[in-house]
Amino acid sequence: MKKKQKPFNLEPVVEFMTNRFKIPTKKEIDKLIKKTEQSLESLKVPTRAAFDQLTKRVEALEKALKAQKRATKVAGPAKVHKKAGVKKRPVSKAKPQMTDSEKVLAAMKKYPAGVDVATLKTITGFEDKKIRNIVFRLSKKRKVKRTGRGVYKAIA
Repeated sequence: MKKKQKPFNLEPVVEFMTNRFKIPTKKEIDKLIKKTEQSLESLKVPTRAAFDQLTKRVEALEKALKAQKRATKVAGPAKVHKKAGVKKRPVSKAKPQMTDSEKVLAAMKKYPAGVDVATLKTITGFEDKKIRNIVFRLSKKRKVKRTGRGVYKAIA
């Protein structure tokens, strides 16, 4: 005949684990929630409903402001009529400015034997990193050729 086994009780194991690893129990969490609710009430923090009412009021004010702006745009300022004798001045076209790559390439063309980065830095006023990036881009476009270590030449 087999012996009846006693049912295994997990409560001592669970109690040991909660104490050992400082895991809060449901009762402790409920107490903490009540304390935080009480402290929030004492601080008079607005509730969710009060916050929702406030946001609705702000939205209504924003709509009213937009409507007011539209009303002023529709009326608009009075139109000014042109005088018959006044001529407009011709608009001068601005010269297209050189890009940084074009500036570096122009500086390289001044040195047919090639130029190093330090010289380009003094001529253009750019920093080393910027010059190296521009030279790399120009070499990919096959407008610049490397003649030595740190020395570059413009290809005509």
